Amino acid sequence: MTSELDGTDYSSYLRINDLLKLQIPLSVDAKDELLFIVVHQSYELWFKVIIDELRRAIRELGDDAPWRAIAHLRRTVGVEDLLIEHLRVLETMSPEAFLEFRDPLNPASGFQSVQFRAIEFLSGAGRPAMLQFELFDVEQRAWLARTAAETNLWRAFEDALRREFVAPEVEVLELLRLLYGDHARAARGALHAVAELLMDHDERLAMWRHQHVLMAGRQIGRRPGTGGSAGMAYLETTLASRLYPELWEVRSVL
Repeated sequence: MTSELDGTDYSSYLRINDLLKLQIPLSVDAKDELLFIVVHQSYELWFKVIIDELRRAIRELGDDAPWRAIAHLRRTVGVEDLLIEHLRVLETMSPEAFLEFRDPLNPASGFQSVQFRAIEFLSGAGRPAMLQFELFDVEQRAWLARTAAETNLWRAFEDALRREFVAPEVEVLELLRLLYGDHARAARGALHAVAELLMDHDERLAMWRHQHVLMAGRQIGRRPGTGGSAGMAYLETTLASRLYPELWEVRSVL
């Protein structure tokens, strides 16, 4: 006979006891270090969700079902909105409070997030140099290399466009112009919706970079980054980065 108490309870299902043991400050009584750890651990959990959603969207595009990719991309963009809000929470730290625990972090840096690099590769904008990044361990580099070898979101979208227009040799910008000019039919309407969600994805990452630069400026000014980067000087070079330049360019040729 099954008891009413049998089954999975909230705490064991979510492994709350294990989860709450993972926030281990390096400094003694630095009042904002717990916040810093929780926000960055949350980032990594949300990155895991984004990676899963991107892979599902890629599979749907590969299966000629762009309408089923839409929900996964919407969720991705929704998560990215949360990530921007996380930065605003970090901005509640004062610079002197951050300095209470910043030095022990060296050489740790968000630049070393292997999951963020995976998101770049799955989105279609990964840099091969990341596969040799020495601050990733052997297991991380191997996982990232496998991820980089997968079909990425842009490739899956471009292939779907070529199948829809039966145009294997036409430049992608021209295919996008055709798509934006005529998407009344259901299949093209779904591809158009995917294109706009790719723009949302690209835009949210650009917004995140911009907000990150502002937050870093508030916290550390022009100090070097803890991971050996140039800090603000490096972050500012990322502001013009776009995942899908063709989607931005097509607006000029419609």
